[in-house]
Amino acid sequence: MNRLYSVQLDQVSQETEPKESFKFVSEVMKDGEEERLEPCCCLSVSKMSYSVSERVGPWWDLPSHRKRWTRQILNDVSFHVDSGQIMGILGNSGSGKTTLLDAISGRIGNSGTLSGEVFVNGRKLAREQYQDCFSYVLQSDNLLSYLTVEETLTYTAQLALKKHSAKAIHKKVSAVMAELSLSHVAHSVIGGRIFPGISGGERRRVSIASQLLQDPRVILLDEPTTGLDSMTANQIVVLLAELARRNRIVIVTIHQPRSELFRVFSRIAVMSRGELVFCGQPEEMVDFFSQCGYECPEYCNPFDIYVDLTSVDTRSSEREAATFSRMHEITCSYQMSAIFQSMVGKMTQSLQRQDKAAIPFKSKESPSGAAKLGVLLRRTMRNLSRDRMGVIMRLSQNLIYGLFVAFFVMHLDMDVAKGAVQDRIGIIYQSVGASPYTGMLNAVALFPALRAIGDQESQDGLYSKWQMFLAYIFHILPFSILSIFIFTSFLYW
Repeated sequence: MNRLYSVQLDQVSQETEPKESFKFVSEVMKDGEEERLEPCCCLSVSKMSYSVSERVGPWWDLPSHRKRWTRQILNDVSFHVDSGQIMGILGNSGSGKTTLLDAISGRIGNSGTLSGEVFVNGRKLAREQYQDCFSYVLQSDNLLSYLTVEETLTYTAQLALKKHSAKAIHKKVSAVMAELSLSHVAHSVIGGRIFPGISGGERRRVSIASQLLQDPRVILLDEPTTGLDSMTANQIVVLLAELARRNRIVIVTIHQPRSELFRVFSRIAVMSRGELVFCGQPEEMVDFFSQCGYECPEYCNPFDIYVDLTSVDTRSSEREAATFSRMHEITCSYQMSAIFQSMVGKMTQSLQRQDKAAIPFKSKESPSGAAKLGVLLRRTMRNLSRDRMGVIMRLSQNLIYGLFVAFFVMHLDMDVAKGAVQDRIGIIYQSVGASPYTGMLNAVALFPALRAIGDQESQDGLYSKWQMFLAYIFHILPFSILSIFIFTSFLYW
C-alpha cells in the first residue's frame, strides 16, 4: 500500500482512538469486599473443523433419501489471541464466522461432526467446559421490553450470582453500567416495536453488560453492529476495544466495518468457505496481501477490498472455479508465511509453559432452583404487569366472548321438539371451549418473547428451560382463574 494511504490510516486511527470516557472498573464487588482482576489469559484454537451430513432428497423419495452429502462448514481453523486484544473476524455471508463462534462457545448441537481443540492458558478445555469459560453475545438482542436497564441487569445478576447480597448486586450492576456508559439510561425502559425505548446501540450495550456480570475473561460477539448506523457501530467497536484492554479477550464477527476501525482491532481474521485465509495484525494484513500481488487501492476501505478478494463468487461455475482458486492460493500463501509461523510459535509456547495459569471460568455461584424460579416469576410478573393494554385485553376477552354467547342464547326454547337440547349442548360446548381458546391467544401473544429469552439464557447456563416455562405458568394461572370467573359469573344466570 502506498505511503499516502498509510498516513491517512494513522490520522484516522488517532481520531478514533478510544477516549477516556469509560470508567475503568478494576475491582468487582463481592459482599462488600474488593476482588482484583484475574491474571492475563490466552486463547488458542487448534484445527477446528465442523461438517454436517444431510440427505439428498425427501423421505418419500427413497432412492435419493438414502443418499447423503457432506458439507464442510469449518476446515482446520487455528488462531491464537492474548489477553488485552480484540480480534475481528471478517468474511462474506456463509463463510463460517458464526459457526466458528458457536463451536468455540459450545453451542453447536449433535447435528454435525465437530473436531479440534480449544486451549485457555495452555490448558485444554473439555467440550462441556466451553459454556462455562466463554460469554457469547448473540446477533439479536433478546430483552424484555417493559423492564428498565437497571432492572434487566439486576435480575440477570440475581440469576447468576448466589453469594452476593442485594447491596453487592446493586454495586456490581452500577459498576457494569458505568463501564458500558449506561448509567444515564438506567431507569429507561428497554422498549420494543410497539412503544419506544432506548436506542439500538444502547440495547446492544445492555446485552454486553448482561454477559459482563459474570466476569468473563473471553467474550464472543456475533455481528454486534448489525442494524446500527455507521457512527453507532463505530462506537460499539471502540467500546469493545476498551473492554479488551481491561484484561479481557474480545472476539467479534463483523460485516462491512468502516475503515476508521482498521487500527482499533488488535488482530484481524479473514474467513472464506470455512477456511481462515488470513489472521494477523492490521498492518501485517496490508503487507501480506500486497506481497501476494493484491495491493489496496488508494482511498479504499481495506476491509471491503480484502473480503471481496477472498470471497467465492457462485453466480456461475466459471466464476466459482476462478474465485475459489484465488482464495485457495491466498490461503496457502498465508500458511507458508512468517505470520502463520509466528502464531503457531505463540500457541506452542503457551502449551509448553511450565507455570500455566488456571482456566478463568465464569462465576459459578448460581442460586438454588427454587431461588431462580422466584426470580423468574418476579421478573415475568413485573414485565407483563406493565403492559396495561395487554392486562386489560387478557381480562376482558372472556367477558366479550361471554357477552357474544349470551346474546345468541338469551331466549332458549324449552320445547325439546324444537331443538332445546341441541341449543344447550351448543352452550356447553362454547363454555368449555372459551377458556382454552382465550388461553391460546394469550400464549401466542406473550410466550414467544419469553421463550426467546429463555433459550438464550438457558444456553448461557443461568437456568433450565423448564424453570422459565413454570414461571410463566405460575404467572398466567391467576389470570386464567379470574377470566373464567368473569365468564361464568353472568353466563350462568
